Amino acid sequence: MTRHFRVSEADCLEIAGTAHRLIRSDKTGTIWARLDDDNVRLSFSGEELLRLLAAPDTRLKRGQFSDQSAFLRLRCDFRYIATLPAEERSRILWQMTCAKFFLEAEARGDTTRSEASVEEILAELEQCVNAVEHSGQDVGRTPRAGQGYITRKFPCARTLLEWARLYERAGRSPLVFLRKRRLGPASRKLVAEAETLLAECVFGYLDRNEPSQQDIVNKVLERFKIENNGRAEAGRPCLPVPSARTVRRRIKALDPFEVVAQRKGIEAARRRFGFYEEGLMADYPLQRVEMDEWQIDLATLLGDSGALDGLAAGDRAKFAVGRRWIYVAIDCATRCVLGFRIVATPNAQDAIRTLNLIIQDKTSIALAAGCVSRWDHSGGIGVLVTDQGSAFAAENFRMAVADLGATYEAPPAGVPKLRARIERIFRTFGQQLAPMLIGRTFSNPTERGDYPSEQWAALTDDELAEVFTLFVVDIYHNTPHSGLKGETPANAWKRLSTEQGVTPPPDANQRRAVFGIPLSRKLDRHGVRVFGVNYTCPMLQEALMRGADTEIPVRVDPEDLTHISVCLGHEWHSALAVSEAVHGLSLDEWQTIVRDLRTRFKEQASLSEDIIREARRKIRAIDARARELRRIQPQHLTAEALNRLESRLFLGLRVGPKASAASGDLEKPTGRKRPNPDDLLSEVIEPPNAPKPPSDGEQAGPVDPSKSSDDDDWSFHG
Repeated sequence: MTRHFRVSEADCLEIAGTAHRLIRSDKTGTIWARLDDDNVRLSFSGEELLRLLAAPDTRLKRGQFSDQSAFLRLRCDFRYIATLPAEERSRILWQMTCAKFFLEAEARGDTTRSEASVEEILAELEQCVNAVEHSGQDVGRTPRAGQGYITRKFPCARTLLEWARLYERAGRSPLVFLRKRRLGPASRKLVAEAETLLAECVFGYLDRNEPSQQDIVNKVLERFKIENNGRAEAGRPCLPVPSARTVRRRIKALDPFEVVAQRKGIEAARRRFGFYEEGLMADYPLQRVEMDEWQIDLATLLGDSGALDGLAAGDRAKFAVGRRWIYVAIDCATRCVLGFRIVATPNAQDAIRTLNLIIQDKTSIALAAGCVSRWDHSGGIGVLVTDQGSAFAAENFRMAVADLGATYEAPPAGVPKLRARIERIFRTFGQQLAPMLIGRTFSNPTERGDYPSEQWAALTDDELAEVFTLFVVDIYHNTPHSGLKGETPANAWKRLSTEQGVTPPPDANQRRAVFGIPLSRKLDRHGVRVFGVNYTCPMLQEALMRGADTEIPVRVDPEDLTHISVCLGHEWHSALAVSEAVHGLSLDEWQTIVRDLRTRFKEQASLSEDIIREARRKIRAIDARARELRRIQPQHLTAEALNRLESRLFLGLRVGPKASAASGDLEKPTGRKRPNPDDLLSEVIEPPNAPKPPSDGEQAGPVDPSKSSDDDDWSFHG
């Protein structure tokens, strides 16, 4: 099927540092024009655009040219919350929660945008915000006595209204609560004063007298004229006067619900915008995604199958038995499951890993499970809706959603109809899938009766993952859905993605920056070394020349070690592995190869590269299916675990081309022989057909006195 991505004229496609704007988008593909030369046009089909986004020098900046993004750039120059200090990160997420709860209260009609009205519900809002913030703070499952939560002083009514307006004008991005780093004091003051004066005039449009847009334009001209006359008399520079087009654009950027509510009354707004009570409807794929956690109605064996495969069901049930949880994300427009992850207990990290599955093509997982249908439902997230659980309220989760460019919503607890689609899929699992499996626990003790769920538990984690994948991809996606008027979710996805398009997924660098495992490495003239592999890029070289010798943040994608992302000055950049030997390898594959070499060839100093390449091919073939299924199973790959792994398994390992600072060869004597540039594990591998050292009893050739003893075979350093 031809991919059709949903892009807009406000999006910016940056290729190798050159910005492009959208000219046309249809089912056949997209056409882009360079910003600095409109005569240069580029065209991409859906598949070509997807491959382009995987390149390290490509960025798709969604909404870059929109009013909201322009306003956001006026206030701050940060792109990722993850690059901020922990305290500042926590503060702006708290401010976002305050603004969000106020907007929800306003949408319900509990308050208006007057300070007196806000004062009446201020205590209630503070209580709701504190509850969410406390549930997102990691104090352990059972906090000890005396252990407290961090509680911030709630803003006054005027400040809260200001935050809500800023939050709306910036497209509901928490980054709006930050300030620019590079503007001087004088410049920032002028911009702020002009924006404040313009905002006051524009908000005059929200009046029950219903002034026209031209009335507001005239009011802006009059106010700026009076202000500039006063500034001229005081010898101060005049403020730039906004054009009529700018004023009208700001008026159009106002929240439609707020406009109707303020000009015609709250009841008129409710009649016109029914979705505020019934849940936001979705018109195209990934416009609205609902996500939640659910304890599976099934008792299973807690572990992989492996050695348990040959045992009878009764014998297997003697092992550890329990119930797993599952995170599921569903697309509201098509009812397609965008991703799920089976976990031991609900936690923020696994919720974030589920987010990562939403933006990926999961066909390889479906094939590993034996599915016939494809599982290519993926793309960029528009609005993500969850409940107010602790995993979703955690700072790391909200930060990941914001850094993806998505809008996060958490409707009030106790109103399941606001997340009706995700609640329905859990009932489908319980009513259609669970009855097919042994060890069912049922939804309550009355239904369960005396059914021996734990005694009959037989499925392991990998079998459970395979069962859920088969059910979702081959059964659920191809079954007529009542919410789609009899259409199947798979057909609804094909139809809407073709007609409306799908928001493109994040580029490779953004995906690593958001979902990569966080590490820190010291920068030296070799670049940065991760798992024995040196990585470099022009920005790292420039940082080294500027004297940056401290440790820098690094993000690693365990599925592909070809690139990593490094953070320099609050911006993430792609760094390429110097050695091509690790290109395309996952961390599991690289770890298996290194461990196998250290075990099997411990006493042999050199090894033919041909043998390694053959071993690599076999390992990838054997591990491929199991590796894909592990992406949706309980897994705990943390930064601490990777640091321990690197300190043990990869100790002393260095891979890089010869005669380069990246490999460290410039520090070695010039007479020492070195491996070829793309040798895998250069410390233990010789090029093919390399001369072998004489065996015991074999006469060695004459020794050249001009050569030093450094001509010994390469070996691991321990």
